Amino acid sequence: MSSAVSSFADLLRHLRTSAALSQEELAVRAGLSLRGLSDLERGVRRTPHLSTVRLLADALALGPEDRQALLAAARPETISETTGVPPAPTGSLPLPLTSLLGREQDLAELIALLEECTVRLVTLTGAGGSGKTRLALEVAARLQDAFAEGAGFVDLTPLRDAAFVLPTIADALGVRERPGQPLRETLSRFLAPKQLLLLLDNCEQVLGAAPEIAALLAACPRLVVLATSRAALRVRGEHLFPVSPLPLPASEGAVSVEEVAGVPAVALFVERATAKHPGFVLSLENAPIVAAICRRLDGLPLAIELAAAWSNALAPALLLDRLENRLLLLTGGSRDLPARQRTMRDAIAWSYALLAAPEQRLFRRLAVFAGGWTLEAAEAVSGGDDRVSILEGLQALARASLVQPVAQPDGEWRFYMLETLREFGLEQLRQEDDQGLATEQAHADYYRSLAEQAYVELVGAQQRTWLTRLDAEDANIRAALDWISEHGSADSALRLARSSWRYWSTRGRLIEGRSWLERALALPGIEEAPLSVRADAHNALGNLLGDSAEYTLARQHYEEALALRRQIADSKGIAGALNNLGTVAAWLGDFDGALALYRESLELHQAMHDAFGMALCFANLGDVLLARGDFDGAQEYQAEALRLRELVHDAVGSAYSVYNLGEIARLRGDTAEAARYLTDSLCRFEALGEKLGIAYAECSLGDVASQVGDTAHAARLLERALQTRKAMGDKRGVVECLEALAVAAIRLGEDEAGARLLGATRSEREMLSCPVPLSIQNEHDRALVAGRLRLGAGTVDALHEEGRLLSPEQALALAYEIVDRLGAGEPRGS
Repeated sequence: MSSAVSSFADLLRHLRTSAALSQEELAVRAGLSLRGLSDLERGVRRTPHLSTVRLLADALALGPEDRQALLAAARPETISETTGVPPAPTGSLPLPLTSLLGREQDLAELIALLEECTVRLVTLTGAGGSGKTRLALEVAARLQDAFAEGAGFVDLTPLRDAAFVLPTIADALGVRERPGQPLRETLSRFLAPKQLLLLLDNCEQVLGAAPEIAALLAACPRLVVLATSRAALRVRGEHLFPVSPLPLPASEGAVSVEEVAGVPAVALFVERATAKHPGFVLSLENAPIVAAICRRLDGLPLAIELAAAWSNALAPALLLDRLENRLLLLTGGSRDLPARQRTMRDAIAWSYALLAAPEQRLFRRLAVFAGGWTLEAAEAVSGGDDRVSILEGLQALARASLVQPVAQPDGEWRFYMLETLREFGLEQLRQEDDQGLATEQAHADYYRSLAEQAYVELVGAQQRTWLTRLDAEDANIRAALDWISEHGSADSALRLARSSWRYWSTRGRLIEGRSWLERALALPGIEEAPLSVRADAHNALGNLLGDSAEYTLARQHYEEALALRRQIADSKGIAGALNNLGTVAAWLGDFDGALALYRESLELHQAMHDAFGMALCFANLGDVLLARGDFDGAQEYQAEALRLRELVHDAVGSAYSVYNLGEIARLRGDTAEAARYLTDSLCRFEALGEKLGIAYAECSLGDVASQVGDTAHAARLLERALQTRKAMGDKRGVVECLEALAVAAIRLGEDEAGARLLGATRSEREMLSCPVPLSIQNEHDRALVAGRLRLGAGTVDALHEEGRLLSPEQALALAYEIVDRLGAGEPRGS
């Protein structure tokens, strides 16, 4: 061992121990592998790279004198760090000019993977602009001292012919061809004794050379290859490491500037923006906008860097506006970057050009999907390709990092495309594919059919399954609605919108649903749509308006639906429209009018011998009498509704009729009968798997339990109902459960918490445009009166107003606090 090496090893060990650091601690601080640091201290590594020496000096926080001593020990021929570094040998690692942000976990996993003695080939895959090269360079730099011959770098970007890969590797390593000897053999003999980490950058366009690389690894037992490629090499022994876009800030909820700044995508934007515009500062005002910019760019590092480059000319808000057409703006990358990385379009076009023609066609057509798609949906837009061809195409696109397959909880696969890639794909579809219009029409037709099926399935045991499915397809349904409204027929737009109203209502998106239906009803050519479809759309709009307590407008649309039904002599439709008008009358407090309309509807159903319709009318008549306080009449009608539903084996309807009978008993104060009916309904709902009905029954049973003072049981039931509605994403249902819990809390002595929670629910209803129904309001008023008697009117009113300021998350937290206290059997107050 030379004195120089001994001096560096001894000096490094002395400096580490003086800093009171273990080898493990110093390795972590410097970002080096433990094995590499150990080799340096033992003198195994004779010529540490200067970048490694600098990392160690920074990690040890050395002053100028110690830093210079460490460098001199590593490179005796080097007098000063600032006197110039000798030219790097051919194949040595390029020195990155920018920092690496947000990849700490990836670095740790890659270093651990490459340190395994059985791992010889690791390929970093990912979409263009995801930062594969920068990550690979950082990994190689941190590991180079763990290899006796360090790390070599070979840029394959200029190549198009796989035959030139081995000559390029040989040239980078300084290996010359020998006459009469195959180059692979010459290169293998050169590398066989060497312990070397070889970084092969940008392999995707020369994948034909993968077998040559595999043969080289087989002949050189100490060689390790780290490759970057948009597609896997697909050779034995390859370990794939997908490089995902940078983590993004959450899309919902208020966060501080510090929290936003700590998100890797935002940190990258801020660093690059500051380089272009030194005055740029992340602030309370622009932090949400910068977060939105990063989300719109999918967290792709290249896209973020290109966008940040505009910071000296565009304020964040203006930049975000211009990103509506992101590919036009994301240009002007640094001149020292490869041409394919100077604009985002070039980066994507590079991957697209490497695809075979059938794969390009499939990529273009899949770009119509927003928010992902299933295999079945891909078949619908593929232009007649068989399932095997589509699967093979999806696999090819996934290998090229243009599509991401994700396994779903039900065992099926869902496929995704980054929005930046999707924009490029839509451009190609609309410019180059003569079937582009047909593809978008097929997409719209598929989701119209799906919505029509969901409309039926949203009533019954499959409700939760279909709500989840519609959540996954929400962006696609929006895209289909938008496209049909611009390019399709009024008939198609009406069919899709009218079929979606139940989903919008359940998810509390009343204003959005109203907007789509109004837009569809105003389309040119509406008069050519079938009258039944137009009637359905008016009916759906009336339902959403009724949910929003816009009763007068709701009545107008129900009347329009009734007129259209009369034009086509649709007796069943007429009966349904009369039923809806009766409901509006009841909402407006016109109970006599409601009874007359329900009875007229009932007569039509009786004439048609429609037991289902008759049962509905009897149930509605019972509801009106209940609202008027006529409990006996209400019970009589609801009992008749139950008899008819049992007669036609309408299991779901029967369960709801039993539930209604329980509600009548509950509201009249007959807790024993209420418990009997409600328990029966709960058993029926559970047997049917009707989640919504289960939540209704549990909520009402919780209220009954609170009336009889069974505190812990009330808490359990109300919590279960709340959890079910929350799991279903039923925002209005969650509010109804919170209201029931608030009333129960006041009834059981938790006056302060109950008053605050009632205030929070009132605020939530205003946000959902869903006012409190009259019968529920009466319950609230009685509860607040009881609270005022105990705490004083001023205190309760102040608590109620305080609750209106709570966020939805805070309201839920308060609800769970109430559940915990009631469940423990410790109600407060007198």
